[in-house]
Amino acid sequence: MQLQDFFRDNFGIKNREMLREMERLSQLVSVKRGDLLTRVGESPVSLFLLVQGVFRGYFFDDNGRDITECFAYLPGTPVMACTELGMPSNINLVALEDSTCVAIPIEELRLLMILYPELLKLSNQLLLDALHYHWEIKSLMYKYTARQRYQWFQEKHPGLLGLAGAKYVASFLNMTPVTLSRLRRELKEDGEP
Repeated sequence: MQLQDFFRDNFGIKNREMLREMERLSQLVSVKRGDLLTRVGESPVSLFLLVQGVFRGYFFDDNGRDITECFAYLPGTPVMACTELGMPSNINLVALEDSTCVAIPIEELRLLMILYPELLKLSNQLLLDALHYHWEIKSLMYKYTARQRYQWFQEKHPGLLGLAGAKYVASFLNMTPVTLSRLRRELKEDGEP
């Protein structure tokens, strides 16, 4: 895999000099199913961008319940908590299948952002996109029924249920696996996917 192609295809980076620098700093990292990429409280030293695979972000609530906060499954997705680069993570990130990421050291990336303002602009856009997405999810939890949340999930993330598993999708949608199973059955009976 050509890393310059990865950056060009997933982020629209065209500046050849910047592409060479990004490639120079980056390395491919394999993550086995079940391995944690980041733990709560850790300050990551690299930014991870998904090449292929599936990750789940989760935390434990005050009662020790495992709460799925997010998924990363599309190429180019940052596999990190949506916080400032290098800040301690507020979630654990675990691979749900054998996965591959591009790792870019954060300190060197910060220097590149000074040299290439378009890289800083891209970083800000990724953070804004993550903020918008997380706000959409928060709104769903308060405004919509379990059925509507599941329909949103199916529309927004086609095929992810099969990759992530019903237990984690149910947690993400703030429902029990039994409720999710019932909803899926009802929708199937109604002729909906």
